[in-house]
Amino acid sequence: MIFVDITVTAVAGPDIGSALGLGASGVSWIASSYLMTLAALMAIGGRIGDLVGKRHAFAAGVALFAAASLACGLAQDAVTMYAGRVLQGIAACLMQPASASLVIESFGPGERGKAMGIYIGIPMSFFALGPVIGGLLTEHAGWRWVFFVNLPIAVAALALLAAGRPLNRRSEDRSFDALSALLVATGIPLAIYALQGGAEAGAGGRLRLAEPAFLAMLVAGCLLVGAFVRRQLRAARPLVHLGLFADPRLRANVLLIAIMQFAMASLIVQGSIYAKEVLRYDSQKAGMALMPMLVPVIFLARSAGKMYDRRGVRPLAIAGTTVATVGFALWGAGSLLERYAVIACGMLLLGAGVAFIMPPANTDTLASVGDERRGQVSGLVQTARQLGGACGVAFAAAVSGVTTAFGGTLAQSIGAAILAGGCIAFLGTVVAFRMPSTRPNGAVR
Repeated sequence: MIFVDITVTAVAGPDIGSALGLGASGVSWIASSYLMTLAALMAIGGRIGDLVGKRHAFAAGVALFAAASLACGLAQDAVTMYAGRVLQGIAACLMQPASASLVIESFGPGERGKAMGIYIGIPMSFFALGPVIGGLLTEHAGWRWVFFVNLPIAVAALALLAAGRPLNRRSEDRSFDALSALLVATGIPLAIYALQGGAEAGAGGRLRLAEPAFLAMLVAGCLLVGAFVRRQLRAARPLVHLGLFADPRLRANVLLIAIMQFAMASLIVQGSIYAKEVLRYDSQKAGMALMPMLVPVIFLARSAGKMYDRRGVRPLAIAGTTVATVGFALWGAGSLLERYAVIACGMLLLGAGVAFIMPPANTDTLASVGDERRGQVSGLVQTARQLGGACGVAFAAAVSGVTTAFGGTLAQSIGAAILAGGCIAFLGTVVAFRMPSTRPNGAVR
């Protein structure tokens, strides 16, 4: 539910916009409002899981996500849709850190890689499958079923939770820094809104980011985030233990996850627009056009988890980031040339690379800390991941907007955005080569 709803509206967006009277900018915010909420509140969700217990946080998140999905599906106006998407984001922030912690706590060190390979492989598959599902549902059942489909999944998840009865561990530290929560929950959305909204053309064809209002929002957002970071480093009991970044192992894993999500999130959204507007595919075919990226994720994620149990994360990260960067380059080149065959080859390589990055990096991060901090670290990881995704979408929109402002075609603007994402992905290769080598039991070599 969490990952499919990041990308499922990519293809369904134009139909939703037509029904609710939204322009292109309004349609983009259907996805961005959800991503911004994930980025702003994931650390808070992880901390709540520590306080109330992971099982309780997960159950509450699933129930709220189902209710929010129902609200989105029944929406008759933009306000209801955006409110529903924000509520979905809040629910996801309760679910995601808790679910990752529950999986890690249920397996020993020698089995965590395999378990997390399955756990990460499924949502990554649905992250890529989102446009396919969105296209099929929109074409054959109507866009409202893009949201209604979450309801039976939520019921099944709650039933499995009741049957499995995992332990509901709580942190002994009962503190909650409300001021820190306020700083991060306002600073990140302000900065991302300014970046993405500012990428749109204003009066005279100039980017709106140059307007005083957007510059003020960007500066205010950055200052608030800066104040949040400063407070976390000084507080005795911070909301997010940024001091954990002193561990080179955790720092490298989190940075790698954020970088790859930055590059991928923008690519999924831009790729869906490209398929519909440049290649002139209908909703169903536009969704299916992204399938080549899905296949390697499905078949390789579990194998990557097993390999982590034997070799650790570093060799897999080096191979994965290298292959993914080549995939980005091919995808971008194919977009500029308007050749789907080249794009599909890039998708295959990207999917293979991501399969060897995400499961091992997530597993290694959560395996590096004890049970009492795992919920918070999971929240930290997912905050970095979703912040990377939200910034990636805004970054791609900005690159595309600048290219268009200088006279570029839609194919050129999207190709430029994808190639820019590939440059960011290359930074992941640099991080991977600098990662500490660890044994599967967590010891640093």
